[in-house]
Amino acid sequence: MVRERQQGQSGGRDGDRWRRTSQVARGQTLHDYTVGISLFVLTLSTVLAGLFGFVGPLSTEVGSEEVSQSERVATTVVQNLSTGQRPNELDSDELAATLARSEDDLRTRWGIPQSARLNVTLTTLNGSRIVSDGGSKLTAGSPYQRNVAASTARVVTLDDGPCQPGCRLVVRAW
Repeated sequence: MVRERQQGQSGGRDGDRWRRTSQVARGQTLHDYTVGISLFVLTLSTVLAGLFGFVGPLSTEVGSEEVSQSERVATTVVQNLSTGQRPNELDSDELAATLARSEDDLRTRWGIPQSARLNVTLTTLNGSRIVSDGGSKLTAGSPYQRNVAASTARVVTLDDGPCQPGCRLVVRAW
């Protein structure tokens, strides 16, 4: 509290009286502002971090069903299109014919529900490009555009040689 001195009418010491006021005679300082903003930002970030940490596990889009579908399709392709000469060597003509089918035909063939999206692609080992056979790219299904998806990969070779030393068969389901 600030005490102000007021002069009485007599002007002497006895006429002086002290008055107390509840008003502070200073404005908001830089320190007060900095502490206030810092506390606000800290509180807000703590609340948001807690909220996103709580909701995060509930918002996963890929479930065990999609993982199972991608595993099943990858295993089926390798087993059914294998030449039997070497491990994971696929018949390139059969693979090209299979991947040339429509997405609905592939869903029916592999038992994938209509609500699921599926992509099967044969890429180089480092994944830099899609392998082509006879001018057509060896890919089928829905276009994959970096969606959140369950992904299964198998290292394979083709019987006619475009995959030396190998290629990667990638099956994605979402």
